[in-house]
Amino acid sequence: MPFFVREKEFLKLYGFGTSQIEEAQAPPFPLALPKAASWCPSGIALAMVDPVQGPRVAVFESASGTSLSGATLLDLPKAPKNAFTFMWSPQGSALVTIAPGGKSLQEANVHVWRRAGAEGPGAGAGEGGDYELQASFCHPKLEKDKKVLQWTADENLCARLTPEGKIILYDGANLGVDHLIELAVQNVAGFEFASMTGSEECFARLALFVADQRDDLQRVVGPAEVSILELSVDEEGIHATPCAKMSVTCGQVADLLWNNTGSCLIAHCQTEVDETGQSYYGGSRLAFMSRAGEVRKDLTDEECQGGCVQAVSWSPTRDEFILISGFQPAKATLYVWDEKAKKVSSKKTLLEKAHRNTIRYNSFGSLVCLAGFGNLAGGVDFFGREEDDYVHVSSCTANCTVSAEWAPDGRHFLTAVLAPRMRVDNGISVWHALSGSKVCTTPFEERGRKGCTLLRFSGPRCR
Repeated sequence: MPFFVREKEFLKLYGFGTSQIEEAQAPPFPLALPKAASWCPSGIALAMVDPVQGPRVAVFESASGTSLSGATLLDLPKAPKNAFTFMWSPQGSALVTIAPGGKSLQEANVHVWRRAGAEGPGAGAGEGGDYELQASFCHPKLEKDKKVLQWTADENLCARLTPEGKIILYDGANLGVDHLIELAVQNVAGFEFASMTGSEECFARLALFVADQRDDLQRVVGPAEVSILELSVDEEGIHATPCAKMSVTCGQVADLLWNNTGSCLIAHCQTEVDETGQSYYGGSRLAFMSRAGEVRKDLTDEECQGGCVQAVSWSPTRDEFILISGFQPAKATLYVWDEKAKKVSSKKTLLEKAHRNTIRYNSFGSLVCLAGFGNLAGGVDFFGREEDDYVHVSSCTANCTVSAEWAPDGRHFLTAVLAPRMRVDNGISVWHALSGSKVCTTPFEERGRKGCTLLRFSGPRCR
């Protein structure tokens, strides 16, 4: 189970065994510290910005298709040297490099690269030759975490959000040709494809978010809106059919969360300022909507104790989600969506009062972590799926955690104390979820104001 660590001077590759963390010494690691780095979904390619030779954008790719040891370097000579983040398509056949925007920007700052020889969806890293520039776009108002491109899970379709707030659909295998269709929507602030597999009736399902309207004093004068479109295809091309729409009192940004079958949607709408004055961290609304609009429900006032949503997350395998709501100490509740009855209801209170603000499911949906990270003390509870219920299996405390995620095996959980958020006690720890015990820990020295440690597990998921 490999992961990389960004230190002040080097990017190093580590592996986690049953009881220890070991640094991988095989070339090309350690690498002179890249400005940015990102695994492809399969974990056999690592995109990075090399500040030493260039700077340049390059991809280290496994020749064996199993690990990055002995990887070859694939250069992207036409990539922008100021790229600061990456995005991979779901099956790793395309890499997107993103450079900063600006009000007067005229040249392209979003570039789409496709692996030479990857002809269709799913033809990912490890096949063919170098990466070739396929398409480029200019996004002057681009923010670091702003999503402007997204593929469907099978990569047959790709949606692009334009700077003007329009949605344009492309053939997922080739964004360099003319677009397929421009959707009749305006002022879109966020979008998300459902994780469903395309069928004859519905090629894809797309959720859209339009932010609220505000006057010069930033007072809300028009509600936000969440809508669902179904995309179908016939001899005449692709057709977009509106099938559900819901107004939300306010919301400047939103996390659009589909269940694993794409039958219903949660929109966590957030504002920078809580107009009620109850929260320093801004306001939030939680909208629930079924795909055809039979159920449209604002869970905020009914379930969230004054509109405070700490975290919400769907199970990756079941029609159920966990909601942490209320001011700290908060309440963690399990909710279930009944597709036949078209009803969403609370099933069980997992934690009545606890300082928690983070939900992390493992990839199998068999274990879930409820934790209090960031400005909280680091309390962690692991719950396991047992028949038709969740049971508490273990607890631990991961102090000062800044970043955390599951290992691919679904049984181990990695937490990290990172600079510059924390200047002391930097390091990584691996926990065994079933027992709550710390399996191993590796300290790192934070050196200088720019010292930073980032980590990411990679590799295929296995039980």
